[in-house]
Amino acid sequence: MTFNDDPAGGQARLRELSAAVRDGATHDDPALVAALLAEPERLMAESVLVELVDRRGEALHSAAAFGAWAQPVLDMVGADGFVGRRVHEWSLFKALQSGGGPVSRDQLAAASNWLQRKVAEEAGSAAVLAVLGEVGRTKRLRNVAKTRAGRLRSPGR
Repeated sequence: MTFNDDPAGGQARLRELSAAVRDGATHDDPALVAALLAEPERLMAESVLVELVDRRGEALHSAAAFGAWAQPVLDMVGADGFVGRRVHEWSLFKALQSGGGPVSRDQLAAASNWLQRKVAEEAGSAAVLAVLGEVGRTKRLRNVAKTRAGRLRSPGR
């Protein structure tokens, strides 16, 4: 049995890496990303990388702060894989939240189920929600987006 064949060893590494994501500061992230890229279990490493991106996406509120954090990560992991796509989707979400420009119907329509749900549940812009209400992937998601857009537009709410 090799180190990689030991399920308990893999679970222990996963717990350690997840704890590093939970407990680490943003200035620790380059070393953590490097360690994850060296991890022999690619699926586990990708899972923890996505956890890191999601945590930073939630914690770094502005599009500028997230973008500054994300660029070195993209430089390390690349833009083409799942982690790179998640970083790009967080960047899109942050841009939509900031209201910094027009809403791209094509980008919202092409967004993952994860991002479409996140926008439907959390977007604070009636314009963004109205577009998602038209281009959302599922009927349920389109209805949630339209309902939230209507509530945001209603006076006194």
